[in-house]
Amino acid sequence: MRLIQITGLPLALVALAAVGSAQAPPGYYSSVDTSTAATLRSSLHSVIDDHTKYPYTSSSTDTWDILGLAQRDPSSSSRILDVYRNRSFVRQSGGNSFYNREHSWPTSYGFPSNVSSNMPFTDCHMLFLCDSGYNSSRSNKPFGNCTAGCGELTTDSNGGAGGGSGVFPGQSNWTSGSFTNGTFQVNVIRKGDIARALLYADVRYEGGSHGVTGVSEPDLILTDNTGQIAASNTGQNEPVAYMGRLAVLLDWHYADPVDVFERTRNDVVASYQGNRNPFVDHPEWVDCLFAGLCEPGFPYCSPAASNSTGQPAIIEGRGSVVIADDDFRLLANQLPTQSAGFFLCSQTQGFIPNPGGSAGNICLGGNIGRVVGGQILNSSFFGSFAVAVDFTALPQPSGPVNAMIGETWNFQAWYRDAVAGQVTSNFTDAWSVTWQ
Repeated sequence: MRLIQITGLPLALVALAAVGSAQAPPGYYSSVDTSTAATLRSSLHSVIDDHTKYPYTSSSTDTWDILGLAQRDPSSSSRILDVYRNRSFVRQSGGNSFYNREHSWPTSYGFPSNVSSNMPFTDCHMLFLCDSGYNSSRSNKPFGNCTAGCGELTTDSNGGAGGGSGVFPGQSNWTSGSFTNGTFQVNVIRKGDIARALLYADVRYEGGSHGVTGVSEPDLILTDNTGQIAASNTGQNEPVAYMGRLAVLLDWHYADPVDVFERTRNDVVASYQGNRNPFVDHPEWVDCLFAGLCEPGFPYCSPAASNSTGQPAIIEGRGSVVIADDDFRLLANQLPTQSAGFFLCSQTQGFIPNPGGSAGNICLGGNIGRVVGGQILNSSFFGSFAVAVDFTALPQPSGPVNAMIGETWNFQAWYRDAVAGQVTSNFTDAWSVTWQ
């Protein structure tokens, strides 16, 4: 590696500015350890734990107010889009006959009482505004995949999404049975949103007590065992409760990626509760937590600016952050094909939009180094390039130095791109690692 100067690129750390939505505050996830599923769960729980509780219904700010802002119809700020029907309703300040509040994790499974000590009952990351009739049809059925023999609950066409009926699965919701023995399949537009809400619940609620108020909290666990789900339906607050179906929710998470609507929702809820749904910000963490596929380090400054492929380029770390292993690699993906580029690194995070006329954003600050790797890299036919990091040649102002245990380094890829017919350049998002 060697230090470089990029034309038009200031090297001082600047404050992180918002890029679109779902931009976590600087340092919000800095304590997260993604080396194993256990360390990720423990460190992530500590970040999102102990949020501020708002009343379910109140003359002051309550869940109606928060959800009304979180689910605003993008075409009209005075309306909301409900989660299942995708219908646009005039936003109400409280209860009404059109839509109500859907507990994605039914309260009957572990926390049926709306009392001040019951944190998940009013957690807006798990609550959704929903067409009243559709909410009743869902009841407390576990989520699952239906068949063509299930009953259909169609969606409205709003913002180019939804609509259609009569053909399974289409863009409709589908349901069968009743209560724990029933099944509810969410429409393709929002199945990922629901999945990530329940994945959040599984990590946010792990028993113990609230760190500020001291009230007891349940341990909410996702499972495929319907017997455990049924046993949670006791009519009483339970210290441990189950919901599902986990395998289906994981499939939904992958099938319906995070979109702008969900990112906006996460931002609004976080602005009140003080905690975020990490699987909206970092959907890749689902792999580590629930499939054991853990990666060294974590991305930040996501998503990157879209490139000529129509999607943001991404950077990922591979191998090991243990210095003694000498096996850490960087991969840039979703690049334009046959594009030249290279990796950058720094011990400082930053945010600079469009440096030197680039179409993207650089997310590094301080002294920025270039991972040389022997030559300029090319994304080839596959739209990706990679390089191994040399632990004996990390850049510093005084020259290359050895990696040290406990140091945090940040990486990003720069690449040539043609946006709007103009030859320019772009950047991936960034990747942060702490050497061990």
